[in-house]
Order: sequence, then C-alpha cells, then structure tokens
Amino acid sequence: MYRQIILEIEKWGKISVPDLKNLEIFWNQIMMEHAQFIQGLLDPTECELIKTADGFAEDYCRLLEGAREQDMKMTNTLTAKTLQTTKQYQQFKIAGTEGITSCEIRSIILPLLADHVLREANHYLRLLECAQKSNS
Repeated sequence: MYRQIILEIEKWGKISVPDLKNLEIFWNQIMMEHAQFIQGLLDPTECELIKTADGFAEDYCRLLEGAREQDMKMTNTLTAKTLQTTKQYQQFKIAGTEGITSCEIRSIILPLLADHVLREANHYLRLLECAQKSNS
C-alpha cells in the first residue's frame, strides 16, 4: 500500500479517490485496533483512559463501516470526519505517551509501543491532510 501511494503521488501529485477509500479502510482498522489494545493494556484503575480508548474504538468502527460503504459523493465528508477524529486521537496518544514515559499512567504499555502508535497516527494524519488538499 505504501509503495502504491508513493507511486501515485509521484505520478499524479495526489492520491486518487478509490485509493483514498482503501487507505481509510486500512488505517481506520489500524486505529480501531490501537484503541482496543491500548484499552486492554491499561491498568483497570485508569477508568477515564479506558473509556476514552473505548470511545475511539467505537468511533473508528463507525468510520471503518462508513469507508467501506462510501461512494464518490460521500468521500470528502467522511475524510473530513476521519481527519477530525484522528486529530483528537493523536492528542490522546500524545498525552498517553507522555503519561507512560513519566510513569503517571498505570499500564503495561511499553514507552516504545506508545511512541510507535503515536507515529502511526501522525503518518495517517499526514496522508489524510494530503488527500484532502488534493481533493479540494
């Protein structure tokens, strides 16, 4: 997928809408899975963080379903919603990474794993912003 996106950007200067759909399906699945395993690796006493992670898992589940069902008319609307959700999720991951590295969050999440999922959210945001600009 990464190679295909790079070739498209090099050739056309943008990501095509059918590939944007596949991109959103792929990354919404990844973001949903991140939220689910983050929730499972938090200490049970971290109730608010667990609820927040569960909320993101539900959000991405809905976005994933929407991406699978979207047609050409709905692409921009869904991408905008995905972009907004991913920005919020990025902030959650930033706070989580900082909390884990400073030992303020109880969990069995390794700091390197927290950093990894944050970098993946950053990458997805970059792709969404690039796609949104090229489809405007």
